[in-house]
Amino acid sequence: MFAQQQGQPTLSVTAHGAQNLQDVETIGKQDPYVQFSTDLQNPKSFQKTYVHKDAGKTPTWNQSFTFNLAGEPELFVEIMDEETTADAVIAFAAIPINQVVHAPGGTFNGIFDVYTPSGKAQGEINLTLTAHNVPGQNTSVVQPGGQPVKGTSHISEAHQKRVKSLANKEKAADVGTAAFGGLLAVGAGLLANKLVNDNKKEEEAKKEAERAAAAERERFENEKKNLEQQRHQFEQQQQHQAQQQQQHIVQGQHGKDGQSHFQPQDHYQGGSGHHDQGKHKKDKKNKHHGGSDSDSSSDSDSDSDNDKKKKGKKWDQGRSYSAGDKVKYHGDKYICLQSHTSQSDWIPSAAHSLWRRD
Repeated sequence: MFAQQQGQPTLSVTAHGAQNLQDVETIGKQDPYVQFSTDLQNPKSFQKTYVHKDAGKTPTWNQSFTFNLAGEPELFVEIMDEETTADAVIAFAAIPINQVVHAPGGTFNGIFDVYTPSGKAQGEINLTLTAHNVPGQNTSVVQPGGQPVKGTSHISEAHQKRVKSLANKEKAADVGTAAFGGLLAVGAGLLANKLVNDNKKEEEAKKEAERAAAAERERFENEKKNLEQQRHQFEQQQQHQAQQQQQHIVQGQHGKDGQSHFQPQDHYQGGSGHHDQGKHKKDKKNKHHGGSDSDSSSDSDSDSDNDKKKKGKKWDQGRSYSAGDKVKYHGDKYICLQSHTSQSDWIPSAAHSLWRRD
């Protein structure tokens, strides 16, 4: 607040803030500030607050100003939106100073209506006004911390004329900016056309390269898709074959009644086992081909070698075993009862239909 001359009538104005203002910004939020004067005829007499950026409809300022009074009857208020060209009028009002002079202590904390340039009441501004050294001033004590009360404001014809003039300047600036922008756009368009004509072949070559790249990408994606399908089909076939193999193994172990049909004694009981049958067939084969004693001896040596191979093997998972094969498992010896490929849950000590302790 500026220093006051002793005895000089003055008016102190504190602009707190405004609310419910109209929005004059088409893009983004408006940037309001407020300016005051007691003399419309002197544009330089206006004092203004700082600009509250992006405040929209509810700016705050909390700034104070002092005006010398020489019988001026009203304080003129204008709320503006800062623009890059001409600032736009958000609202305005004329506030009679007389209501301040007659308020207790010459101080009035008021809420005042403001008006659009067309004269529509829209929004309010909160001002604290204090008159000093004004004849007829109410000098009673002011109670601190009082709440703002509704004050009197109106439209001054001369003030509205000024505000409309400001609004017209702002519109003219917008039109000029748009026209200039249009000229720039036209110029840019002409330049662009010239560049297009001058570089037509280059653009066509670029487009052709893009089409070729797109076709190559499409071909690659199709090949990738086909490979994925083939891999999926292969995995399904592998899974199906594994299931069939396991099913055959299970069916070989159990009949429809769920009991094992393998008879280990067939291999080891004299006369009726497969071992004897196999031996009988071998003897017949030797006789059919006219085999000599030396041939029989050779076959016996071969059988002996096979027996040696079957003895002392350590049982392994995933290995193929034939009936009669012998293995060791956890220090014990077992003999294979029927051909199979070993699995993790068919260990010799548990799979009694496949193995017998030797």
